[in-house]
Amino acid sequence: MKTELNVISVRYFESVKGMVGYVCQTNINGLKICNNGNGGATFLRGEWRDMKPFHYLNEFQLEELIDNYESLTKRK
Repeated sequence: MKTELNVISVRYFESVKGMVGYVCQTNINGLKICNNGNGGATFLRGEWRDMKPFHYLNEFQLEELIDNYESLTKRK
């Protein structure tokens, strides 16, 4: 059975460079979607065993998961 990856919370912060970074909790325990706010890509953080089913997702797909979460929370 394939598990779907979803964002369940987002925390934004200002990086040392003055840009916006974020850490997103997902529905997979220990797996986060992150961007350090230093101009790099959005990435998965966690143990390989948790990331492996989702390693094919690129940064734009990860950001789309965040967008989906934010659009759902704005409706409430």
